[in-house]
Amino acid sequence: MITERAMLAAVHISIWTAVKHDRKVSRDVAHQHGAHDSAGRYNKQLLRGAEKLEALRILAGQIRQYFYKITLPWSDEGYRLLPAHFYFEFTTQMREFERAFSQSVDDFLEVYPSYIEQVRPELNGLFRAEDYPSAEKLRAKFGVKLEVLPIPTGEDFRVTLSEEEQARVAREIDESVRQSLKRGTRDLWVRLTDVLTHMVNKLSDPESRFHASLVTNVFDLVDLLPRLNVNQDEDLNRFAAEIKDRLCNFSAHDLKKNEILRVATASDAAQILSQMDAILRGREQELAESNDKSTRQNAPSVDDIFSHMSPYMEAATP
Repeated sequence: MITERAMLAAVHISIWTAVKHDRKVSRDVAHQHGAHDSAGRYNKQLLRGAEKLEALRILAGQIRQYFYKITLPWSDEGYRLLPAHFYFEFTTQMREFERAFSQSVDDFLEVYPSYIEQVRPELNGLFRAEDYPSAEKLRAKFGVKLEVLPIPTGEDFRVTLSEEEQARVAREIDESVRQSLKRGTRDLWVRLTDVLTHMVNKLSDPESRFHASLVTNVFDLVDLLPRLNVNQDEDLNRFAAEIKDRLCNFSAHDLKKNEILRVATASDAAQILSQMDAILRGREQELAESNDKSTRQNAPSVDDIFSHMSPYMEAATP
């Protein structure tokens, strides 16, 4: 069951924006132009050149990037699918991130007063000491929080309803889970298509310049993909193995030096892309045919229609 192979996870990161809406200036500007008070909004940048705050933003981006790398889309509420294979690695890495984030907050707060004094002359008449929270209050505006939950199933639904309603809601929950799993699988196909397309485009153009990441990004993804493939899509695993075998044996440096090798690798990548496209198109066609067949099966026959109408027709007969 999918509940044994994966779970849901969300990472919430909060950072002080260092931006303040100045209502007085906003009103003054509106009045100067004969506009309504709500016509515009003036936001002040409370700090400038605050390297320690920028370091926190960069770290937050790295945390999100890591989280998205080893998870799959699930819902619009921020939860993503975390394969069970990654749980211990993920929680260990998140603890490291949390420690680094906490230390970076300490580093920022240590120089926070100097940043305020640095920006005071720049803001000049716009500077207001009350715009700046105390270090104690400011600390509460930073944080990294991890949430891990089990995947819901129809069997988990325990609200008191009629048996028929319970069964209907359980079916809806299970169907929602199935659709979310399909969304995660599509995400893997998109990731794979994107890195291969980039490789083909770069290697096919003799004038293009590329870096080591052209190959390492492909290798990292196909190495990760079988563990992310919680829906056990056999075609995805097969393509991952083929790509690793055919496209990841040479470095970007090798491809730059050897024109024949570069062209051959571009050709192999294009061929695999074509095969992937054929698989996906075939699946889309099968799905369309299945939906069409289901629609025809569910559609009432002429006999059904007349059988349903007959009581009304008889009642209308004088």
